[in-house]
Amino acid sequence: MTLSLTKVNTKPVVATSNPEIYENHTYHMSKAVSYTYNYAVIDDYILANWQTSTQKAMSKDLNELFTRVQYRYNLLKALGIIGTKNVERTKEYRVKKEYLQLNDTAMSKYKELMAINPQALAG
Repeated sequence: MTLSLTKVNTKPVVATSNPEIYENHTYHMSKAVSYTYNYAVIDDYILANWQTSTQKAMSKDLNELFTRVQYRYNLLKALGIIGTKNVERTKEYRVKKEYLQLNDTAMSKYKELMAINPQALAG
């Protein structure tokens, strides 16, 4: 009988890609100085579940304070590591949608005008 082991990534994903956000929050020891905490686990969990889970559910799953998960969620969002969950609610999406609709309307009016008189817009 042979065992095949799958390679598991044990390194923190966010800590590897963005080490600058852990400069002041790296140690997690019994005698650690104030304001130190290992956020790598929380960040990786948020990165993996931000689209499908709420912040409240993530804090419950991690057994962490809601405010701590909320803080890291907002930080990762501000850094561009995670995106907006409901893209349809953003102003950019609404403006882009309106632009595309107006562009379609303008193209149909242009084709209608060219069908009536091909020289209508000739200078």
